[in-house]
Amino acid sequence: MIKKHRTAFHAKEWAIDLYEAATIEEIQQVEKELQIVLPKVYKEFLSVSNGMHGNLAQLYSTDGLIEMNKTYEVQRYAPGYVSVGNDNGGYHLLMRAVEDAVNFQLVSDGYCVPTENDITDNFLSWLDSDEGDPWRNE
Repeated sequence: MIKKHRTAFHAKEWAIDLYEAATIEEIQQVEKELQIVLPKVYKEFLSVSNGMHGNLAQLYSTDGLIEMNKTYEVQRYAPGYVSVGNDNGGYHLLMRAVEDAVNFQLVSDGYCVPTENDITDNFLSWLDSDEGDPWRNE
């Protein structure tokens, strides 16, 4: 469940809502339930805002990580990856489920298997950009 809305801002064309920070226990519960390791950059993001909803993309809260990864069977169809969000239009933002992962890939939720042809970007660079569009490097 997404916690109470905390703040919102608009950076050019990218409007987003941020939420209260996730607790360490909530983050650990995700890793335990999904039997994965979340990337350090995503854990750091969750410790600032437990999810993000924007007009161009959303990043999952701790509850959303569990729900969406189980619903789309990400660990079955894309072992070694975790879906951390989506583009609000049918594509997952997948990251490798390892501590030092920093890039995400856009993968169709109908296919959900990463390939070399997927659009990729650095998670922190994307979050820090004025664009917000996960397709910006296409």
